[in-house]
Amino acid sequence: MTARADLLLGGGAVLLGLVLVAGAFGIDTGFGYDRIGPRTAPYAVALGLLLLGGALVAPTLRGRAHGEPPAPIPLRSAALAWLVLAGLLFLALVGRAGFIAAASLQFWLVARAFSAGRPLRDGVVAVLLAATVYAAFSRGLGLALPAGFLESLLF
Repeated sequence: MTARADLLLGGGAVLLGLVLVAGAFGIDTGFGYDRIGPRTAPYAVALGLLLLGGALVAPTLRGRAHGEPPAPIPLRSAALAWLVLAGLLFLALVGRAGFIAAASLQFWLVARAFSAGRPLRDGVVAVLLAATVYAAFSRGLGLALPAGFLESLLF
């Protein structure tokens, strides 16, 4: 990637992190005895975005200060396309097919993006991981995730 792309992407991540922090202030804090309240996840995601944005922007700014161009990072457009497809399909399917089916497909496509060489194994691991996450959230934490055919069979 170019220095301009690093600055734009990093700046966008920092800006999104700041917007998320500002939005989290509007969330009720929950009960006084809650160690982990409703603000915890937005703060954690915001912190991750701020750190990621800083990691992208800092080397570029450091290189400009010393007069040396940063080394370009090759962009793997096929991997990016797999990741975008995984996210879009999850959003489109989670309400219709249920969490386990949509998350399994998403996990499998992400494995494709990272060039995993064993699609059958990846599919089995994806279903097991999605079912475990579903059980942990729906049964363990009592949170309602979208249910579909697989959820009715397994749980």
